[in-house]
Amino acid sequence: MNYNRLASAYLQKARESGDLTYYDLAEQAVHKSLELESSHAEAASTFDLLSTINFSKHNFKQAIEDAEKALNLDSQELGAAVSAGDACVEMGDYEKARKYYSALDTLRHSQRPSVLYLKLTRQAGFALALANLQEAVLPLQEAVEISTRTHLPAENVAWTHFTLGETYVQLGNFINAEKAFNASLESFPGYHRAYAGMAQLRTAQKRYNEAIGFYQKAISVIPLPVYAAALGDVYSKVGKTREAEQQYKLVEYIAALSVLSKNVYNRELATFYADHDRNLPAALELARRELEVRHNLYTQDALAWVLFKNGKTEEAINTIQSFEDSKLQDPVVLYHLGMIYRGAGDEQRSRDYLRRALVINPEFHIFYADCARQLLKPPDTPKSEGAKHAQ
Repeated sequence: MNYNRLASAYLQKARESGDLTYYDLAEQAVHKSLELESSHAEAASTFDLLSTINFSKHNFKQAIEDAEKALNLDSQELGAAVSAGDACVEMGDYEKARKYYSALDTLRHSQRPSVLYLKLTRQAGFALALANLQEAVLPLQEAVEISTRTHLPAENVAWTHFTLGETYVQLGNFINAEKAFNASLESFPGYHRAYAGMAQLRTAQKRYNEAIGFYQKAISVIPLPVYAAALGDVYSKVGKTREAEQQYKLVEYIAALSVLSKNVYNRELATFYADHDRNLPAALELARRELEVRHNLYTQDALAWVLFKNGKTEEAINTIQSFEDSKLQDPVVLYHLGMIYRGAGDEQRSRDYLRRALVINPEFHIFYADCARQLLKPPDTPKSEGAKHAQ
């Protein structure tokens, strides 16, 4: 049990700091625990921990196998069912995910606050995975209330506020987004996700100097590729091309640091390359590799976008047809759809998607929102700087 406690502490530290090396430390502790006990009910929680670790390292298939081992030893190990469900969502197996999550509905557990929190966050996560953003808001609001009232660990409370805030930003609800990010920082001062969320919000509000400051704070905690890429974009927007290029090079450096980094950041790096028209053949290789293990909507979207940027528009069309849905509410995904259909010559469908993106959030992206507006103008209107950058 002491090894399990150590593994749990490492996992919590990984959540708080964003440092991937803690997952390796947690895994070492779990394997020590399994050397002592691996065949009785007491080991169920150990396999549950191992499932969580493998999920965090994007070893989704292994995460499900570990969760099944836990459930075979103790069918009431709810954490294992949730971990398996989360892995199924990432793999795009939504029906199987629902079956695992149904364990949260059993009468024995369903009214416990901790279980209600899990149910609500998974309900929200399911909606977010399918880009149905508005459907995630209410369960996240309720999860925030439960996490605060029941005094969950500070990072868990902060994460819940942050996720709600990020959803608000994507939906263009900037007032509530700011409240959520401030609450996240109050719950867990110095939280890197909340700093990045505030930076994303300030970018949408065109308060670029403040956005730079918040991204710098986030990067000072943990230099994640997505933070460096976003900071580079803000620098580019304000004309600081040298500083922007420094951040873009940092993205590639971080993503290549270790085998684990390469595994975890495949999709982010592929999207970064596509967004900035850099190393496009490598982006396609990364996106295809990611789809082999993570067959969900956002990975399909990333592959379609990379295919489009590589001039493979017909293949991109075939890819997006697998996830097109009238309920899609992520404006960036809608923008990708609009641009791909524009490349295919379907002007009407392209304009419909671009309009939908802007209706949801007129400032959904530092460059692409301007591009979408420009493309919806009459053809004789001069191109804006944002449109030139996006194309």
